[in-house]
Amino acid sequence: MLTYLTSSFRQYCKEWSEADLEKFNVFIFKNILRHIFRLESILPILMVILVVALSIQAQRATYIFIPQSSLTAYATFVVLQLSIALLVIFIYPFLIILSFNYIGYRLPHIIPRIFLPTKLILLLLTFYLCLRLISHDTLKPVIEILVVATWASLYFFLMNLYLAYKHKRNALHLGKFRLIFILLFLALMIKPFSMMLYRTAEMINFMEVNPLLFIDSNQCKLIGRKINSSVKDTNMAINNPEIIERTSNGCFLYGNVIRFGFASDYVIMFKKNMYPVAEADGLYNYYAHLSCYSGNCFVEDNVRINVLNDISNKILMK
Repeated sequence: MLTYLTSSFRQYCKEWSEADLEKFNVFIFKNILRHIFRLESILPILMVILVVALSIQAQRATYIFIPQSSLTAYATFVVLQLSIALLVIFIYPFLIILSFNYIGYRLPHIIPRIFLPTKLILLLLTFYLCLRLISHDTLKPVIEILVVATWASLYFFLMNLYLAYKHKRNALHLGKFRLIFILLFLALMIKPFSMMLYRTAEMINFMEVNPLLFIDSNQCKLIGRKINSSVKDTNMAINNPEIIERTSNGCFLYGNVIRFGFASDYVIMFKKNMYPVAEADGLYNYYAHLSCYSGNCFVEDNVRINVLNDISNKILMK
């Protein structure tokens, strides 16, 4: 059994190493992209991706803000946000893979002779360099690694489909091996995908991190309530002059703030503690969500988030 598996793996690697890259590109165009971008296929795919994207964002965020008076603008924003995330996670790797294959095809006397691990290193290096070029060095190393791994898993999946197609097997049959690649791709893409959604929100000013804000005295009182008796005053952001400056009409916020909004509808997420609050079951951050719709404001106070799951704090600390 072990001998059979070893022999099969060697044969698989040999076929992979000697794959005709021009035919691989043709396969991607004719059998993958053509089917994906057919109207009857793309609409349900986009709907599923939209639902998944909103679900990922909802699960990873501490607050989802939907403006009441600017729904059209918000819908446009969601489409733009999703498009940019899809461009990075799905479209760019296809373009890079097609370009990589084309260059490999144009070097027929070199590429087939290169040892497979060397090809994989060249592929990963190409992914990495292209990502650095696209992102302008703005992504953290962890996100870069996850994006490259996501793109690599997509490449492996496409190659597996191509080899099945080459041997006249059903390329779209979902076997265990392909299911592993799909699950790996989905697992790897969740964090980069969610970060792309947040980056897009910040780029188009739907989300602003630590902007200089002025809020009136009533709003200042709403976010300034004490967390609980166990939290020292020195750990309260409202008492830190570097975070807040009080005036006769209200207060200026200089930090610990994330603002979401369109026009007169906005939400201010204010982190109330300076450092995590130690409790029996872990470390927590506390937030006040000040929501304002057409001038009417209310607050959801002392929203308790475990530090390990607090993506808002990671955004504030970047």
